[in-house]
Amino acid sequence: MIALFLISTIFAIISYRYDPKSPSIRWGVLVLVCAALAGLSRATIESFLPTLDKFNMDFNLLDSLLYYLRIITGFISIYFFPYALLMWAITYSDKFAKRAIQICKYLLPIPIIFMLKTTVYYPDIIPDFHSMLYWAVPYIIAACLIHIYAWYTESDFNKKKQRITTISISFPVMLSALILNYIVRAVDNHHQYWRYMIVFLVLAFFIFLWKALKKGAGSLNGIKLRYEREAHRKTREAINKGTQLLNHAIKNQIYKINSSLQTINVDELNSSSQNSIEIINRSSRHLTEIIECMHSKTQEIEIIKSQNNLNKLVDESLEDLKLDLYKKNIKVEKLYSPEGNTVYCDRTHTYEVFINILKNSIEAVDDGGEIKVNISPKNSKNVMVSFSDNGMGIPSENLKYVTDPFFSTKKKGDLNYGLGLNHCFEVMFNTGGDLKVESKVGEGTTIKLTFPIHLKKGDVYEKSNSSSTN
Repeated sequence: MIALFLISTIFAIISYRYDPKSPSIRWGVLVLVCAALAGLSRATIESFLPTLDKFNMDFNLLDSLLYYLRIITGFISIYFFPYALLMWAITYSDKFAKRAIQICKYLLPIPIIFMLKTTVYYPDIIPDFHSMLYWAVPYIIAACLIHIYAWYTESDFNKKKQRITTISISFPVMLSALILNYIVRAVDNHHQYWRYMIVFLVLAFFIFLWKALKKGAGSLNGIKLRYEREAHRKTREAINKGTQLLNHAIKNQIYKINSSLQTINVDELNSSSQNSIEIINRSSRHLTEIIECMHSKTQEIEIIKSQNNLNKLVDESLEDLKLDLYKKNIKVEKLYSPEGNTVYCDRTHTYEVFINILKNSIEAVDDGGEIKVNISPKNSKNVMVSFSDNGMGIPSENLKYVTDPFFSTKKKGDLNYGLGLNHCFEVMFNTGGDLKVESKVGEGTTIKLTFPIHLKKGDVYEKSNSSSTN
């Protein structure tokens, strides 16, 4: 039972660190805490007390403390597990209104109050499994059905994949708990079939690791990558909503300013006042440009894929920046793999990414500097494009922020709001690829772009000027 405690605790910690503010995560953590307390409760009487007795370390106060620990952890684990399981399903499903969730939050634990009276506490805790047939069992069955319904009705492809992953991890534990820990124990509490639950929990844990490490090449990077991607998605949603509100508010104020200016007869003003009016007009136009820039760079990016040769796309980008390269006498070294560099990507957005990265490199290097472009297959599923320059480099303390929105190491020039590299990251993210930045001060910067070679289910594909979903 110590294994049950340890595995559930690890599960709970990983889940909580994933997103502590998410209601569904918090309810899921409570489910795992109940499982951990069940292991701790059994370990108290099966490991801790016998060990103390074996070494003659038991005394009344310690025995009493361990007894109450056993009772409290046993009560919470057996009775709160179905409640937490159902609340987790309700909050995770996104099918219930906030008011309905609040009502469920306070109504569903009512049966637990009655269990306080029907439970036997001495000489050891004996839960009222017969009564739980009428509420705990329906709670768990309802939780399973809600998960299935949420998956079946989910329209977003990525969320649908997440839901089926959640089902594959949680259902072995949920169903084993339903059958072995609640139904069987209500009929036969003498045979300890519930101990087999640890097998299903271990199975769920390994499924979780397999899913997490699937893209991690055998390391924990897979878990980290998925955490970062999900956190990034939520951050992006918050930024989009925030900038929409900000844009709307500023536009309203600009409209009021412009409307007021139109009522002023400029010819009747002295030169100083006319100059002030012109400053207000310029500032108003500049604010409008800022809003338009922020709006274009923070909107949800729609990726419509087509088959493109990355060698040609990079060459087109370099050709369009030929004058900028010439002005600073920058040498460009191209290392292209002769074949295997055709991928499915959004041509327009990918071109923007290449232009943006190359412009950053041009700005970073001194006159006579060097930019290297390398394009080659990374593996059977991906092609990598890397842009390297011998510019000033990025300080290590700034490196982890370079793809964040509104972060920039450049001097604040016209319409420079730290959205360029963030936009590139968004394009690669929505393409199903990746963008990584490596840099050392005084040596230069390398940006690596990973493109998927093949179409994936759910991709929007354009062929002969028509779009279809693969």
